[in-house]
Amino acid sequence: MSEVEGAGRPEAVDAAGAAPSLSGRILRSVLTFTIGGIVLLTLMFAGIFYATMMQVPNSAAVMADFFGGDLTVCVVATLIVGVALAFAVSRALTVSIVRPLDEVDPADPWKVPVYAEMRPLLARIDSQQRTLRAQNEELARAESLRRDFSANVSHEMKTPLQVISGYAELMENGLVPPEDVPRFAGLIHQESQAMRALIDDVLTLSRLDELPPDAAVIASVEVLGVAQRAAGRLTKLADERAISVQVKGAPVTMMGNEGLMEQMLHNLIENAIRYNDEGGHVWVEVDGSSEGVTVQVADDGPGIPEAKREKIFERFYRLEKSRSKETGGTGLGLAIVKHGAQRHGGTIEVGGKEGEGATFTLFFPATAE
Repeated sequence: MSEVEGAGRPEAVDAAGAAPSLSGRILRSVLTFTIGGIVLLTLMFAGIFYATMMQVPNSAAVMADFFGGDLTVCVVATLIVGVALAFAVSRALTVSIVRPLDEVDPADPWKVPVYAEMRPLLARIDSQQRTLRAQNEELARAESLRRDFSANVSHEMKTPLQVISGYAELMENGLVPPEDVPRFAGLIHQESQAMRALIDDVLTLSRLDELPPDAAVIASVEVLGVAQRAAGRLTKLADERAISVQVKGAPVTMMGNEGLMEQMLHNLIENAIRYNDEGGHVWVEVDGSSEGVTVQVADDGPGIPEAKREKIFERFYRLEKSRSKETGGTGLGLAIVKHGAQRHGGTIEVGGKEGEGATFTLFFPATAE
């Protein structure tokens, strides 16, 4: 460690000697000024007296008689008393000056009156205190989210693992009739795919959490084409539930991450299909303007209650857990959408009336390409 790095540390001060205190400096300054003033005045009066006495005949004898008596004792005593008074006054003045500094509470700098010269320093201390408190609260919140996320992931993984383990054990011990083996194997495959999807979503969220806010803006993306590809990947699921999916709009280009954008739209369209009524409709519309790019994904399903529209973006939150088990999904799709929107500097809002469908609106502000 260099001398510069250690100069401000207590151990460095102790090694070099105790640092002078502010009160000590003030006391020495005031005391030096006061005693110096007394000495200066004494010398000045002595000079005036000497010059005056030199005009008197036999001045040497007169001055000897004058200073040879009790006057010398009085002058010395007066000087000693003056120095003592100077020390006492200096001490009292120093205490009075330093008291407002001693009363400053770093946790609440504005609790007591302070000198005007101290206000910039205390304002900075107060700002740093608020920043530290906010950072501590954010760290505590992040730690709480991390614990909850770990617990939820463990819980979500436990269910498919139990199913896979149970069915595999039955098959291993020969307790499954031959005609039921394909069905059991299908269930094992289905649960393993659910676990794989969960792991993929967890990894995606972890990567998003580690990215800086603007790290997703990396290349030019044609949003309408991305929406069409995302919808095309869900054709089989839509056909199984007799859901009509329509993608419309004009080709719009923006700066972003094409892979992440496709996953976001895939998650929104998939949710609109899974949680829609059979035979329903899903509309995807892409629109661009000078302000930015808007993508809407709407359906005519049961909709989302207003009281729960903020919670649906929480990790593993489900409106109806029983129905979510039937329709599938990891409970992380909308969390990925929200984080992806934030990484693009955008927003996502939920609209629609309960019982008449839901509308998810993604907005990405215009950026220079």
